[in-house]
Amino acid sequence: MSFSEQARRINRTWLVHGNLSQDTEAYLTRLEQEHSEMLEEVCELAVAAARRASSERRDPKPDFYACLFSRASDEERDLFLKDHLWTYRRSAELRDALQ
Repeated sequence: MSFSEQARRINRTWLVHGNLSQDTEAYLTRLEQEHSEMLEEVCELAVAAARRASSERRDPKPDFYACLFSRASDEERDLFLKDHLWTYRRSAELRDALQ
């Protein structure tokens, strides 16, 4: 199973606030269509972050979603994370740290 398939499965099974699950799926679809080279990369980061957080007995959701959006452009963050301020801010911090 690819990392993008794993990330999509995780996203579908978790209960999250607001429309984060649907907004994430829309973002992943956009990546698949417009930035396919980035899709597996961010999904691999997100799956690894979720596993690490779980092994440390922490809630994996914040790290998972922040990693998924860590390579998102400002426009993509504004579009997909406008209702998810914590993920918006944390993913921007991660983007800056990864550069």
